[in-house]
Amino acid sequence: MRYILLNIALIFLNFFTLNAQEYSHCDSFLNKKQYLSAFECLQNIDPGNKDPEIVLKKTDLALKYNVRSIQNHLFEFADMPDGKDIDDLKNSTNQTGAYFFEFKIDTVLTSLIDRYPSDYRLVKALGDFYYNTFQTIGDNWFLPARTLLEKFNESYRTAWQNGIYDANSLYAMAFYYSVFEDYDNACYWYEKSLQLKPDNPLVAYGLAVNNLLNEQPEKGIGPMEHAYELYTDSLKKGDAARILGIMYYQTGQKEEAFKMFLKADSLSPSYHPNQMFLLRSQLQMGQQEPAMALAKVIFGQAPVDPDVPDELLEMFRTEGESKLLETLFRSLLKEYKHNPEANGNLRFHYGKLLFLEGYPKKSVRMFKKSKMQFKKVLPPDHHVFRMLDDMIE
Repeated sequence: MRYILLNIALIFLNFFTLNAQEYSHCDSFLNKKQYLSAFECLQNIDPGNKDPEIVLKKTDLALKYNVRSIQNHLFEFADMPDGKDIDDLKNSTNQTGAYFFEFKIDTVLTSLIDRYPSDYRLVKALGDFYYNTFQTIGDNWFLPARTLLEKFNESYRTAWQNGIYDANSLYAMAFYYSVFEDYDNACYWYEKSLQLKPDNPLVAYGLAVNNLLNEQPEKGIGPMEHAYELYTDSLKKGDAARILGIMYYQTGQKEEAFKMFLKADSLSPSYHPNQMFLLRSQLQMGQQEPAMALAKVIFGQAPVDPDVPDELLEMFRTEGESKLLETLFRSLLKEYKHNPEANGNLRFHYGKLLFLEGYPKKSVRMFKKSKMQFKKVLPPDHHVFRMLDDMIE
């Protein structure tokens, strides 16, 4: 009897040793970025998707390292050529050596969860699947995006309650609450995620923005400063600088705000939101010449767009700089005297300024001149003429 039991024990020991060696073999492919070989290796060990360990490895591989997927049920893998990465192959129209596998992750994981209800790694992996599907496919999947949103949050919360989580799952839960404008809960989960992965600028950015939306900009300054330092992409860094400037401004730190708006503008030149915040800051600090120069640049980027001079009109009047705006309009009229549509656009808003400042007769004359300019380039039935007639009336 002891001999039989010993043999059974040895069989199990050999089985687990063999599996461990096979796992290691599959991992060696993964380490070499040979994703097709890695998935084939795992598939050979567990073709029926019965082993939770193998299924978890397959799920991670499928969601992170596919060349492309069809509805997140068919996954294409390839072994990376030397010096290449997944993104290189995804952007290439000449893919070679890639192969599709059917792997219905949600069905497989749901079945395993029924068999192993206490293995909450499977529940978290199901959350990973729903979150990935929400991000990459959204409403174009078999379930609407709103349902995917609820499903990934439910899975992640259940896994969290049983001690299984990572920085990404906590970030996803924070994102869930921010979608529904529950900023207190969103900030709670962003903080949890940042504790696990403090070098992730996206998490720091999310925490800062949700504090700003929660009308607590003072709490958002630290995380946004952290995000600003971490970002290397100029557009993202510029965006962080602008929002940091807004937070400084709302907490009464106007000089610090001005510095950040300058940085934002230098990081993302010609980006309209950055320019407008910088312009407002210049006006508030009495920097009239730089404000005039920047306003001319802003107008010059879209001289026939009526929204641009309308924004300038509102900003200059709000900051008590109507006279400076009048000077700006007169200067721009000279610069755009040979551009009838831009000239008409300027005269239209100059007329609005004159009317708002209490000069109705002058405003009528300016509207009439605007109409003359527009007649040179616009069809007679254009809506701008009806607007001008109404203003003249």
